[in-house]
Amino acid sequence: QKMHKKEANWSFNDLEERAVMDMRRGIEKSFLFGMKGKIFDTVKKSWIYLTGGIWGQAGKEYKYDNSKDFTEQDLIGLMKQVFTGNGGNKKRVFLAGSDLIEKINKITFNKDVYANDTVTKWGITFRDLISNFGELYVLHDETFDECGKSGCGLIIDPEYLTKYTWMPFGREELSLKEAGVRNTDAVVL
Repeated sequence: QKMHKKEANWSFNDLEERAVMDMRRGIEKSFLFGMKGKIFDTVKKSWIYLTGGIWGQAGKEYKYDNSKDFTEQDLIGLMKQVFTGNGGNKKRVFLAGSDLIEKINKITFNKDVYANDTVTKWGITFRDLISNFGELYVLHDETFDECGKSGCGLIIDPEYLTKYTWMPFGREELSLKEAGVRNTDAVVL
């Protein structure tokens, strides 16, 4: 009974922040691994369009034996495939799940690939891997783990990314009491 009388120190702002983070995680999953398509909503009598993620659009694929350790030679083969035959940038972003990050962290680097400490680009801190082929900015992305792809990664050329902002993210408080609609206040995000 004493435990039921206690209240958690949660405010509306805490719940709001949690809802926003949940929405952003869902959007990120959709943009990475979503399946393009459309579904007809019979209640609203309208179409719902599904986002096609970048995972399905990636061109090349590098496969490794997940049951074995990832070696420096595997990493060199990966970097060769990434940086040759496409005329792209010599610096790429490597997003990966926890199992793949763990395998890369276990590599003992000799002389062919150099692992620098960290690099900060675009306000994000990456682990830096350098070879004669090019440079990879490595980042652990929990989205891969949440989507069942913890042993996978995605390498992106940042020169081909464009950021579009339709409407900047904002917060507006509405007083439904003053409007005579309801005895409460609301927030539109």
